[in-house]
Parts: sequence; C-alpha cells; structure tokens
Amino acid sequence: MSCKACGSFSVDKFDAEINVHFPGYENLTKPTVIVSPTIAICLDCGFAECKVPKTELRRLAERVAGTGTD
Repeated sequence: MSCKACGSFSVDKFDAEINVHFPGYENLTKPTVIVSPTIAICLDCGFAECKVPKTELRRLAERVAGTGTD
C-alpha cells in the first residue's frame, strides 16, 4: 500500500481509539462516541486514514440525528 499524500511505501497499520466530539456549544453535553478503527499512517509524511466500523458509524449517525443515547 502506498501513501495517498506522498506516494511513499512506508505505510503501516495500527489499532487506534478515537473519541469523537460533536462540534458546537450546544453539543457540549452530548455524549461522545469512541471509535476503534485500524488506522494506516505514512511513516514519512504523517498522512493517516481509517475506515470507521459499521457499528460505530451507525452510532455516530444516530447521534447526529439526535436519536442516539448512551
């Protein structure tokens, strides 16, 4: 796999945890969503990308729509 930003082949995958906060003052009390993707990071330029797992993606969509609770 090559880096989409710089073309380097020095890309490695890591397990990650990302705490997603919703923007805006009105969302300060809205619970965050913990996402646990595998993240690909270019070890030359630092470009990173990941794909959010379906279960966590659904939780994010529910929170944006105002229907999710945890």
